[in-house]
This record gives sequence, C-alpha cells and structure tokens, in this order.
Amino acid sequence: MLSYAGSSVVEGSVPTLVAVGMLSPVWIALYTTFSRAINACAYVMARLLGHYSPYRVLLICEVYDMVITLVALLLLYDGSLSTPVVLITYVILTSVIPVITSIANGTYAGALSLESDRTAVSFNAFSLSLLTLATLVIGRPLGSLLIDYSLYAVLVINLIMTLASFLFRWAAMKRDTLFLSNQNRYDPGSNHASRLDLIEGIRYFRGRIFCLSASAPVTTPLIYLSMGLFLYYMPPWLAAEADNKGEIVAMVGILGGLGSMIGPLLFYALKHRFRYRHHVTLAMFVVTVDELMMLGMVRMYGNDVSMPVLSVYMMLNFCLYLAAAYCNVANLCARQKRFAGKRYPDMVGIAFSLASLFMLAGTWSGYLLDASSNPTWALLLGTMITLLTTMGLLRTKASSRPDVSPNR
Repeated sequence: MLSYAGSSVVEGSVPTLVAVGMLSPVWIALYTTFSRAINACAYVMARLLGHYSPYRVLLICEVYDMVITLVALLLLYDGSLSTPVVLITYVILTSVIPVITSIANGTYAGALSLESDRTAVSFNAFSLSLLTLATLVIGRPLGSLLIDYSLYAVLVINLIMTLASFLFRWAAMKRDTLFLSNQNRYDPGSNHASRLDLIEGIRYFRGRIFCLSASAPVTTPLIYLSMGLFLYYMPPWLAAEADNKGEIVAMVGILGGLGSMIGPLLFYALKHRFRYRHHVTLAMFVVTVDELMMLGMVRMYGNDVSMPVLSVYMMLNFCLYLAAAYCNVANLCARQKRFAGKRYPDMVGIAFSLASLFMLAGTWSGYLLDASSNPTWALLLGTMITLLTTMGLLRTKASSRPDVSPNR
C-alpha cells in the first residue's frame, strides 16, 4: 500500500497539469503508450522474474524508485529543466515498477492458491481492495491536489512512502515462511505441470487466451479496452469549464477509487452465491449499462458542473469502477484455480500483457476520437464493446471446473 500510494501521488498530478493547460492532452496518450508498452512485455518479464523470490524483486524495485525520486528532486532544485519535463520523465522512468510489482504479487497469490483456494480468494479480494485504496482513493487524488502547490511535496511524499515500504517488505521477508528470501515457491520437485519455454508457452496458451470465459485472460482486458476510450479524458473534459479543476479531478479519482476498493470486497461477500461465469457476466452487464447512462448524460448535459449533474457523473463513475473491479477479481480467482501450478506465473504475465495492450488501444483510440473535447463517440464505442462481450459471455457455457463454482 505504501509503495503504490507513493507512486500514485506522482501519477495523479498529471491529469491536473492537463486540466490547467500546462500539459497537452497528447501527453496522456504518450505516457500511456510507453507505460502500457512496458506492461505488454509482462509475459517475458514473468518468465525472467519467475526464478526469483517475490521479496527480492520487490526490494530492488523500491531501491530503484528511491534513486529516481532523489534524482528528480535534484533536477528540480537545479532548475535546468522545466517542471513538466522532470515530472513526465520521472513518470516514464518509474512506469516499469507497477508491472514488476504486480507480477510479484500475482506469483505470491498463485503460491497461496496451492496451499488453499479460500486463502487465495481472500488474499485477492482484500489485497486488490487495499491497493486500490492506496492508489485511487489516497495517492492519485492527493497528487492532483498537491501539484497546485508544489511538485517538491509530491516527490518527497513518494520518497518517504517508498522508504517505509522498503522497511516493511524487509521485515515481512524475514518473517514469512511461504517463500524463502532467495527461493521461488514453485520448486523443481513440485507435482504440478512444469513450466514451458517461451515459444512453447505461447503455443500452449494460445488456444486459452482468446476463448471468452470466466477464467480467460482476455475477459477483463475487454473492459479495459472499453474504459480506456474515455477513462483518462473524462476528468479533464468534465473540469474544463470549472474554476476548481484540481478539486473535480481529485473527486473523480476518489469516487472511482472507492468503487474499485468496494468491488473486490463485494465479490468476496457474494463469492459463494453464484458460479464464476455468473459473477463475471453480471459485472460486465453493469459496466455496459453504466457506460450507456454516462453516454446519455454527455449528450443531454455535456460538461455542466452544476451540483445535480456533477453528482450523477460522480455516481456513474463510482459504479463503473466498482463493476470493473468486481469483474477483475472474479476473473482473477477463476484463472488462479484453472491454471494453478508452475504454469500460473506465465498466465500472470499473459493477463497483464493483454490488459496493457487493450488499455493502450483504448487510450489511443480515445485520443483519435478527441474524447478530451467530446467523449460521445468514445463512450458509444466503449458501450458497444462491453455489450458484445456480455452477449458472448451469456452464450458461453461452463466448460471447465473453475468456472463452475468458487466453492469447489
């Protein structure tokens, strides 16, 4: 939580810079392109990092983040580079950290699933909820507010949180028994299916990647494709005519973060009531309805920031993030159960790669559709994507055990 919150404070300052005119909206697409291109290599990264303890990987990431932050502070103090250039460069250089951290967390969750499915589901729900609290509820809104006052404060907060994260990770490594500090949980003596080399792995997973189901790694990325069309462009568009731009951008982030935080917890509470396929399909349907309602609001009211209209926008934003997070954790738990064993780290990488590529495609498509000026066409296309996905899930029958029920 500390690590994610620190990085998100810096990342959250970018939309405010766009809203006040210090950065062009094209920077959103360019940054997303670079970060998602890095994340798209997650499958290769997962194979490279799969031989190491998640703790060791995470500690190295924290050290790297602290070094980059100190360099950024020195450049700002020196004054040889402008503030936007330093900020964008910093965000680009640190964009590799989230994907590596997510792979390490996914590897840890996969090891937990070998011990107990119930423990793994609990870990997925609560960790995703708490990490969302750290990023979307605390980190990004705080960055949106602080950038109006000082970039120094943004970077110093990140430095302090990263240092604290390093110390906590070090202490946890000394106490944990699931992973040894220098060893991976998926040892050669495991009875589970062995890992494949890179090319064989691509061939093995090829038929399982694009088959739409509750456990398929392509399911949740389709939501990212849909939301990427307008997700980054709606807050600056909504705040364009307002005087308190930073506050509106921050509020959108806070409510979206609350939705993403509640979504996994709601799934945890309802996990035994439905099959995985029903969980995923229901969440996808809610996303479709939410985007359709948001499209209607844009057509009827535009970016009117009167209190009633703004309240509806905020409510729809909250529900959209909640349904997307609900679908994500349901899809993740089904995938962990279906691909449990030594092949699971590969599936972690594939899932992150697809999510990044789909979000990248959505973000650039949203930019080409000029979503920052008028998100109508972006919302229309996004609604069509989730509607077709919902129809596809309704036609899909449960064909594997993990899709049947979370109880088994």
